Amino acid sequence: MIDAGKLLRAFAALVMIGAAGIASAKAHSTRHNPYQHDPYRRSAAAYAVVVDGDLLWDHNLDMHRAPASLTKLLTALVLLDSDWQPDAILTTSHDAAHTTPSRVGLHTGDRIRAEDALTAMLMHSANDACLVLVEHASGTLSAFAARMNARAAQLGMHDSHFVHPCGYDAAGQYSTAHDLLRLAQAAHADPRIARIVAQRRASITTESGRRLTFGSTNRLLGMPGIVGLKTGYTAQAGRCLIALGERSGHRVWVVLLGARQRWWIAPRMLSAGFAAANRLTAARSLRAHAHIVAGT
Repeated sequence: MIDAGKLLRAFAALVMIGAAGIASAKAHSTRHNPYQHDPYRRSAAAYAVVVDGDLLWDHNLDMHRAPASLTKLLTALVLLDSDWQPDAILTTSHDAAHTTPSRVGLHTGDRIRAEDALTAMLMHSANDACLVLVEHASGTLSAFAARMNARAAQLGMHDSHFVHPCGYDAAGQYSTAHDLLRLAQAAHADPRIARIVAQRRASITTESGRRLTFGSTNRLLGMPGIVGLKTGYTAQAGRCLIALGERSGHRVWVVLLGARQRWWIAPRMLSAGFAAANRLTAARSLRAHAHIVAGT
C-alpha cells in the first residue's frame, strides 16, 4: 500500500531543491546552487544562462565589457522605433563601402533597400550595411549614438554606454552580460528582428541589379530549436554570442562575452538549460501527482 504522506514529502523535497537553485541563480550566486553545479566557470569572461525567465548560471554578470557587434541589436531597435521605411532606397557612401570587415560587399554609390541593409547588418553583421543605415538615419555617428543611449536607458540598461553604432571598439563604450540580455530580449520581441535573426542564408539586390548572397554568422542556426540571435567580435570584446533556443515550451537564453570557444560551449549551455527546465517540470508534475495521491 502506498504511503501517500511519504510520497508527498519526497516529491516536495525534490521540488524544493529545484526551487532553491533557481532562487540562488536569481540572486546572482551559483556558488551555493544546490540545483545544479555550474560547470562553465572558465568558459568566458562573463556569461548568463537563463531558463524560462530564471537566471540559472552566471559569471561576472555586471562586469563592463566591450559589446562588439551585439551592439547592432540596439542599432536595429533605434532604427525600427523611428520613422522606419523598409522600402526606402539608401546610397552607400565611400566610408561605408570601405569600412572594417565584416562586410556584405557594398560598393561606393550602391543603392539598396533599407530592409535589405537591416538584414545584412543583423544576419551577416555587415558593417557596410550598418553604416549605410546609420548615415541615412542620423547623419553622424555621435548623433545616432545619442539616440542609442536614450533607448538603452528606456530598456533599463543602466550599466551600458554606446559610442559606435556598429560595435567597433571605442573609448567609453561598454555594456554587461546583464544589460545585453535585456537588449536581446527586447530585440527578439520585435517580430521584424526575430524573423531576420532566425535566417541562415539570404540575398539582397542593389538597385543596379548586383546580387549579394550571404550567410548568418550564427553557426548555431540549424540546430534543433535554435532561433537566433547575434554574434560579435572585436579585439577588446573577444568572441561574443547571444543565443536563443526554444524547445517543448521552454526557452533558454545564453549570453557569452569574451568566450574561449563559443561554438563549443554555447550548445552545451543550451542543452544543459533545457535539461534543467525538463527536470523542474518533472518535479512539479510529481508534486501535483503526490497531492492527488495524498487526497485519495
